[in-house]
Amino acid sequence: MSHELMNDAYQLSATIVDREVHFRLRDLAMDFDLVDGAYIYRASEPCDEGTIVAKWLNDVTLELSGEVMKIAGTLAGLKVEHILKLPADRGFMEERIILNNHTDSVIALENFAFGMQRRIADEVGNILPELASDRLVAIPLRHRPTDPADFDVDFQMADLVQRPGREHRAGKQPFDNPRYGYLPSMQWASEGWAWTHGKYTVGIFKFNQEAMEFSTLSPEPDDDGLALRFGGASMVAGDPSSLCKIQQGQKVELGVTRYETVKGDYKEAYYAFRAFLGENGCRFPKGFNPPVHWNELYDNPEWSPGTPGSPPGPRMTRLVTYTKELIVDEAKKAAEYSCQSLYLDPGWDTDFGTFIWGEEWLGPRKRFIQEIRERYGLGVSLHCPLATWMSRDGRGVPSWPSEAFKMDAEGNIIEGAICLGSKQYLDEAAKRLMANCADGVVFLMFDGNWWNGGCWNPDHGHPVPYTKEAHIRTNVELARRVHAKYPDILIEMHDMIAGGSVPRYTPVYYKYGLPGSYDENWGFELMWDPMEDIRSGRARSLYYYNLGCNVPIYLHIDLRDDNEHCLVLWWYASTCRHLGIGGTHADPAVAHAQKLAMKYYRRLERFYKQGEFYGINEETHIHVLPDQGAFVANLFNLSDEPRAIGGTILFDEMGLDRDRWYINPKGGGFDANSGTFSISRRMAPWSAETIEVHAISG
Repeated sequence: MSHELMNDAYQLSATIVDREVHFRLRDLAMDFDLVDGAYIYRASEPCDEGTIVAKWLNDVTLELSGEVMKIAGTLAGLKVEHILKLPADRGFMEERIILNNHTDSVIALENFAFGMQRRIADEVGNILPELASDRLVAIPLRHRPTDPADFDVDFQMADLVQRPGREHRAGKQPFDNPRYGYLPSMQWASEGWAWTHGKYTVGIFKFNQEAMEFSTLSPEPDDDGLALRFGGASMVAGDPSSLCKIQQGQKVELGVTRYETVKGDYKEAYYAFRAFLGENGCRFPKGFNPPVHWNELYDNPEWSPGTPGSPPGPRMTRLVTYTKELIVDEAKKAAEYSCQSLYLDPGWDTDFGTFIWGEEWLGPRKRFIQEIRERYGLGVSLHCPLATWMSRDGRGVPSWPSEAFKMDAEGNIIEGAICLGSKQYLDEAAKRLMANCADGVVFLMFDGNWWNGGCWNPDHGHPVPYTKEAHIRTNVELARRVHAKYPDILIEMHDMIAGGSVPRYTPVYYKYGLPGSYDENWGFELMWDPMEDIRSGRARSLYYYNLGCNVPIYLHIDLRDDNEHCLVLWWYASTCRHLGIGGTHADPAVAHAQKLAMKYYRRLERFYKQGEFYGINEETHIHVLPDQGAFVANLFNLSDEPRAIGGTILFDEMGLDRDRWYINPKGGGFDANSGTFSISRRMAPWSAETIEVHAISG
């Protein structure tokens, strides 16, 4: 039995051969078989002797209905529906997988791998000649902030033969700092992949808001050589956790995989993935206008006191280091640097993570917020370390109900470890946070929210055991409770597994755009040494993030690291839709330059907060407002030598009208034949320049 589907992008044929389903997916633009082989249906579950692995569908059927091809069968006791759709009016293919447990017992899967196959190497591992120049790039983080400086997740086919994959892992101890790392794996995982073949690139994108899923690439050896498995669905570090225990009568709908071919290299696939996320509600809202923050932490002594000895009792320095006088001085600086809100890092509450206003040293909350608004034109924003970090720190624990303490798997209460997922904590945290909002706070940062290793307390109201997915949903629930009463409050959410650390564990879009959810992602903790993060390449991650994702990033940075060119200020202004700054530079000339740069930034801020981001290259960023017929270019020389920096971009790509007159900046030029704009400027080492281009009205 065989069937065929076709649209403007792909020709798909499927044939049942014995118990296998053979697919051929012809990419019409490439004139290339992207898929040609048996689909992999594989699941494993534990048994008394170890593990049972199921490798093909039983009772397989193949149906065609309009734009949809459906394969059905059973695997590991589960009823499988495998659905492929080629919309007639859209140039992509989408794949979905649905599993039903119609048995009378729980089905617990240890591993799961469904995917298309394409042979890439012969029987001795030589890459097939037609694939030798192909390239596979992770979307949206070609370079992660945790990657070595000389490594990008950017492979040729031969790399998949020679280099093992990796899977992320998170720590489990209740009082640890967030721990994160990788273990070797047969597969590579990312939100999406860009596969470049010749002049075209196919994007393989995964999206699921109900369970963590990733798009995976995995070499699959057999007697004839090596194939590449991609698309479909695959377990990564135990996720999607919905597969770990499928109850009797339960249906599990896995996320959608989209295949979309674009002309050009991986950047065009990044833009396609960004648009795909936008279709699914994962894009900054129209009119997005977060307040520029001044963070008092960098100049204020409360965060960084030390001791050569052992002072008695917990540290209680806020009465001295976080006085109203000191904080008002920070508000003055905020106004001088053209900021819009005073961001209060640890010190504003009675102790770490209590969320109870420190009236003893700051005075009444409402009066304080009103005074900052009236005297300096600033809002007030708050850092809010949630239960996991608060428990590790310990000072704020006595302010929370002891009923919220975690329980281990043996039924032992873990003293001092507050469970973020407990109703006792969640109810009180929402109450305290909303009290701050009621008095006029404009922004909340949810920090310290990393995975707590699980909890088995049956009185907490969460699933037992408390899983990573339950933990993520609790983070979102806290945001929803605040937003239900105060919908205009901006809430930044640190990674809900990795918390206040550099790694990104959850998909970059995960749970964003859902009703009442959070408003912003965190900028990979690149707040402490922002110049070194640029020099080392860690900050490149923000560039790639913006190419492939429009969920806003928030980050505050230490201006004390900056140079006379304001490189630090402009790099993070260009790559973070919500910008925070702080710290007074020791050189008055640099501090003055930063104040002038901030006035310039505020004049152009609509481009950075609301504009569409494009990258000519890592050193040339474009921020476009098509409805205003204007864009801003940010140029960076990220080297030790004077160099010419710039490049060329298509007007059509930016969504701008070619048939208008534009102001031509120094070093810029337009080409009517190619419909492009080019820019080139000779720049000093480690410097930044900002360029405006706008249409002439009339």
